[in-house]
Amino acid sequence: MRHAVGCRWGHSSQSERKDLGENLYYSQTRQMNKVKAAEDASKLWFDELAKYGVGKENVLTQELSNRPGTQILHYTQMVWQDTYRMGCYVNWCDSMTYVVCQYGPQGNWLGDPIYEVGDPCTTDDDCNCDNCKCSKDQALCVVQ
Repeated sequence: MRHAVGCRWGHSSQSERKDLGENLYYSQTRQMNKVKAAEDASKLWFDELAKYGVGKENVLTQELSNRPGTQILHYTQMVWQDTYRMGCYVNWCDSMTYVVCQYGPQGNWLGDPIYEVGDPCTTDDDCNCDNCKCSKDQALCVVQ
C-alpha cells in the first residue's frame, strides 16, 4: 500500500499485492474520520449490487464486468466466496481522505461463481466450512 502512504492515486502493482484484490476510494473531505471513511467506501462498493445487479447466474462473466456505464467489480471482490481476509488503510492526504482495502485471496475470476447460493444458516451445524459459525443476524456462515 505504498502508493496510499504516498497519496498516489491508483492500484498497487501485482508484485506488491501478490494474490490480493484491491479496491480504492477517496473523499474530498480532508481529515475525515477514518472509520467513517472505511465504512463509506465499503457501503459504496456494496451498493453496486443494488444499482447494477449480477444476474441470477451469480457468475462473473466478461459481459458483466464490461457493461457500459456500470461498475460491479468492487462489489464482487468484496463478497467473493473464497475471500476471507480484508484489510483497509486510510490516509489523510493534502486534497483527500484516501481508502485502500485489500482482500485475500484475490477474487474476480471470470467464469467462476461470485459466491455459492444456498439456504440461510440457523445454527453452526448448517455451516460446511472450517472454523465457521452461523451469524444468526445475517443468516450467513462466518469464518472465525
